[in-house]
Amino acid sequence: MAERRREEAVQANRDKLRDYVFTAVACFAWCAVGTFLIAWSAHTTDEALGRMAFWGGLGVGNTGIIYTLLAAYRRGEKRGDW
Repeated sequence: MAERRREEAVQANRDKLRDYVFTAVACFAWCAVGTFLIAWSAHTTDEALGRMAFWGGLGVGNTGIIYTLLAAYRRGEKRGDW
């Protein structure tokens, strides 16, 4: 019985680590998309398009990261991590 519990604990920790890595990669991706849009806004010659890209980059980057972290929290709650 103790061996089974140890195996379950190892599997649970593995699942938790996999979810943390996925969350970190997703946050990095959102940050990269937001940074790309902000950088692109600095290089465009159309002022209106530049403003849209700048604010879109801020919105996409921040909203994507927040959504990803909240989803990770919900998954952790469902798993019983906290």
